[in-house]
Amino acid sequence: MASAQMNNAVDGVEPIIGYVFKDRYLLWEALQAAGSSVLRAGNRSIPNGNKRLALLGDTILQLVLVEQWYAGGQARVVFDRDRQRVGSNNNLNTLGIQAGLDFFVNLAGGTTVVSPVTMSATVEAILGAVYLDGGLPAVTPVMQALGL
Repeated sequence: MASAQMNNAVDGVEPIIGYVFKDRYLLWEALQAAGSSVLRAGNRSIPNGNKRLALLGDTILQLVLVEQWYAGGQARVVFDRDRQRVGSNNNLNTLGIQAGLDFFVNLAGGTTVVSPVTMSATVEAILGAVYLDGGLPAVTPVMQALGL
């Protein structure tokens, strides 16, 4: 059964990213910083917070960028530049904070501020969660909503 904290977080993030989850536990998992006290999301064990989803989301972000690059017929250097600019921790942190996602991240005990690394991992994890929930076509609109 979903907690009020989970429902509040999911209800707060879905309008920001412009995507409504079928499996709300995926988004809840994406919002768990490493070390948070939440160890399960639905029937999934998440002992390391959103780290697994962040790895998936990083890969999906690169896939979307490389597809866009390929369709544009540009030189490889353009892809490398865009990947470094768009997918950098600094950019992901900035866009996550600007979107207000930091308000919904469930931090490790004793932590009161979302670090840049945690925020960038959360943005990546959200992309991974969207991919698992809605497939690749659902990811691009979420990237656009976040300014990616």
